Amino acid sequence: MGARLLFVVPNVPYPLATGGHLRDWQILNLLARRGVRPALLYFGAGEAYPLAADAPVHALASSVAFGGARVEEPDGSLWATIARKLSYATGAGTTHPFAYQYDAMSAHETILAEAARVGAQAVVVRAFWCHHAPRLRAEGLQVVANCPDSNIRLAREMVRSVASPAAKLGPLCNQVAVRRLEREYLGRADEVWVPTASERAEIAALGGSARLVTVPNLVDVDACPNLAATAPEPDTLLFVANFGYAPNANAAGRLLRRVFPAIRNRRPRARLLLVGGGMSPALRRLAAATDGVEATGFVADLTPVYRRAALVLLPVREGAGMLFKTIEALAYGKATVGFPEAYRGIDADPESAFLTAGRDADLALAASRLLEDDAARRMLGEGARAFAAARLSWDYGVRCLDESLVARLGG
Repeated sequence: MGARLLFVVPNVPYPLATGGHLRDWQILNLLARRGVRPALLYFGAGEAYPLAADAPVHALASSVAFGGARVEEPDGSLWATIARKLSYATGAGTTHPFAYQYDAMSAHETILAEAARVGAQAVVVRAFWCHHAPRLRAEGLQVVANCPDSNIRLAREMVRSVASPAAKLGPLCNQVAVRRLEREYLGRADEVWVPTASERAEIAALGGSARLVTVPNLVDVDACPNLAATAPEPDTLLFVANFGYAPNANAAGRLLRRVFPAIRNRRPRARLLLVGGGMSPALRRLAAATDGVEATGFVADLTPVYRRAALVLLPVREGAGMLFKTIEALAYGKATVGFPEAYRGIDADPESAFLTAGRDADLALAASRLLEDDAARRMLGEGARAFAAARLSWDYGVRCLDESLVARLGG
């Protein structure tokens, strides 16, 4: 199919620093396994660098184009931001949450121009651009809305992630607007790719004629060494995340304030690795003040830190979609324990692939017991790897696209 498909991503797609990057990387690889090399159009989202000329993304695309940098501060003032948020709540807004910085640069015009340049028949865009679906379809393009997670659910969870009642106002306005946006426009795409069955049901309830295809978040399991039987550093715990994302920052704070100190009471030599960028100054200070914590910042190759870890913790409560950090840990064959929300969309027997805990104290106790039991950790790791190979691999994902317009277009 070649450049008959245009794949549009909202930011510089490499290095793989966020779940959004991992989703885009996955889609490109699934398409490649179907013999499809789409044209790629990417925008700038605050990055101070372009896509490197030697980035592996180039090998997966028939062409790569930069659509320009989004407008980082389109409101111009705090009061204008407040006015925009309130317009979301009233329905008077002319832009939309998650897309307003791209709307300020008329990103849809850039998408249309690039589609015409490469001769695309179909375009894959993030779901937060679904309000452009009517215009794109009017130009003869088939439109796929790619959802790393349900934006309605994500907006709802972002309200939940904010503790202060006053600070909830902005996220509440976003939630109202996102629900209105997706109810009006998401079903007007030709196809919507959703990551989990529950999010598929939520989007189906919005109505519309769009075909819904479940495309879960996945990883290249074959590229992850199986660490189930390797000897880790004793009593070493790991949490990998983009800490600039509120649910992950909240999870790290929960670990540092309540869970990890309780583990240290039982296992005084326990260490916690916090791996990932985006830490706020306050979170960095908290990590530095907590005994036994090592905050590494962003790490390009995660294999060494997974090799060090005896146990992976997944203390995430808020958010939507499937967590790449969870999928990745299972693919590496690591024993994991976390809150049930961290395993969203993963339909496995938790006794054989992972452990869940309902409260902070339960998480600390389960982690402490696993640190004491090498055999239990190995058994969990082996079950995790087997499940990942069967249900979380790119080979599995290629079959998911059998239902999609990619297959119908000849990919």
